[in-house]
Amino acid sequence: MRRTVSRLLLIVVTLVVAAVYYLPIGHVDFAENWGEGTFGATINPRSTLVSSVDRNSPAARAGVRSGDRLLSGGNYEISSRLRAGYPGERETVTFERGGVARTVVITAQPNPAFGVWQRIGGVLAYIPPTIFLIVAFLLVFLRPSIMSWAFYVFAVGYFGTSPPFMYWAHVLSPTAYRILAFVLTTVFGPWCVLPLLPFVLRFPNGDVLGWRRRIDPLVWAFLGLAYVVYVVEWQLYFVAEKLPAWDVVPSAVIPLAAFALAGLVLAKNVAMATPSDRQRWGFLAIGTIASFVAYAIYFVPGVPFAVGQVVGFAVVLMPLCIAYAVFRLRVLDVNFVLNRALVYGVLSLGVIAFISVLDWFFSRVIAIGRLAIGLELLVTIAIGFLLDRINRLVEGFVETVFFRRRRMAERHLRRAASALPYATDEDAIADGLVQVPADALDLAAAALYRRSDGGARFEGLATARQTTVAPAAFDANHLLVRMLLSDEKVVWLDDLRSHLDSENAAIYTLAVPVTVRHELVCFTLYGAHANGAQLDPEEAELLEELAREASRAYDHVEAVRVRERYAQLATPL
Repeated sequence: MRRTVSRLLLIVVTLVVAAVYYLPIGHVDFAENWGEGTFGATINPRSTLVSSVDRNSPAARAGVRSGDRLLSGGNYEISSRLRAGYPGERETVTFERGGVARTVVITAQPNPAFGVWQRIGGVLAYIPPTIFLIVAFLLVFLRPSIMSWAFYVFAVGYFGTSPPFMYWAHVLSPTAYRILAFVLTTVFGPWCVLPLLPFVLRFPNGDVLGWRRRIDPLVWAFLGLAYVVYVVEWQLYFVAEKLPAWDVVPSAVIPLAAFALAGLVLAKNVAMATPSDRQRWGFLAIGTIASFVAYAIYFVPGVPFAVGQVVGFAVVLMPLCIAYAVFRLRVLDVNFVLNRALVYGVLSLGVIAFISVLDWFFSRVIAIGRLAIGLELLVTIAIGFLLDRINRLVEGFVETVFFRRRRMAERHLRRAASALPYATDEDAIADGLVQVPADALDLAAAALYRRSDGGARFEGLATARQTTVAPAAFDANHLLVRMLLSDEKVVWLDDLRSHLDSENAAIYTLAVPVTVRHELVCFTLYGAHANGAQLDPEEAELLEELAREASRAYDHVEAVRVRERYAQLATPL
């Protein structure tokens, strides 16, 4: 129930986040309304000081000068409206210079510097936070916890707040805009970096044991105190209409301290991990720390914004590394089955969405540029021709990144299965049913149970080298045996855990029967993967194929025995 509620909350929150951050794309960054106009004054969003005034601009003609301070007068969205005007928009604003306030009316004019490349840049800027949001959504959906929710909040914080401020300032009422601005400033501003600390403390298992438990309360206290600082600064800003002298603390010191502490925690986690864990997710630490450095540059005072934008693309290393570690190496214990159909489905959905956005984007650019309709048609046709090529690229990417080892294991198992009917003794069949798939699929356990001569029991005949425990035998009337007899199909053991030995059968997840002429000759129990990942349906089908070849092998061995017995009987004494 708790997981269901968490997932529903996740969906609602994500829809709100998508509305807040993605609706402005079509209007602020590259559409024909907001973003294409300018008042000619560059205003610092935090200090509300005019940093520059364009020559012969509406602001310059109205007497606005560099160093003037914008007075909101209770109109909290005015600063954002001035940063994102549209041609012909009129605003009445008040500037302060030398203690004297002056009210002017200025009209936005078309921005000659705003062209196609600015629109494209606006789209590209959304790629890293979109990847962040997708990975964070999957983590919370698959395993709702403090750890995954902390990463989700951190991921949402990577979205730039300027487009939402600019867009919603034109759309919402002053009261609604103030509420949204409060959330964007105090939650999804620099404070959003801080949830990174609960995440790295709990990654990858979600627990806070040992030394991490001792510092976890301090981390939550740090988050709470820091949030109070951001709220106090917000209140002071709207009362005095200027930032306090200690603004460097919330804008730089707190987020940079959070990154430094998160890096130390991550490094200590790697240092104290077992050699196998360190080998599995050591690359994750490298990519994440590199992402920390790239993200931290945004908060270093004096770094040019353009430098932060370029270096900031490296932040995407963190969600990519986490996604690869979770879905490929199974670093995080999630209740998730990775198979080709799911991966192709997700990637195909992404490709369709991307092509749709691309087609819409070029259509908008062409329409805004008043270009010929024929050019729009050519672009649409060209994108259509790309679909087949893109599909092949997606297939190659999926096979190379996610399923290369799987394909190699499949080929090996199929060759081993095709060789089974040539076995002349049961030891070779047992090895083909137990050790070969355990090695190929990297299973934690495998055990074979053969029908006794009387048929009353199925005795344990062989186990894989990796196997630590296994039930000794199964009675012919055991529910598992009867299910295998009746259906002659694989049985997932989760459906009958209460009927199994809790100590010796807990590591097994699948039972695969081997039948000869509708008689159950034996069956094999298989455990999950050694890294904790469950068997997926494709692997179960592969093990079924192995069992079918084993049934032919048992039939062949029985035929060899019959011929040998007949030969002995036919030989004269």
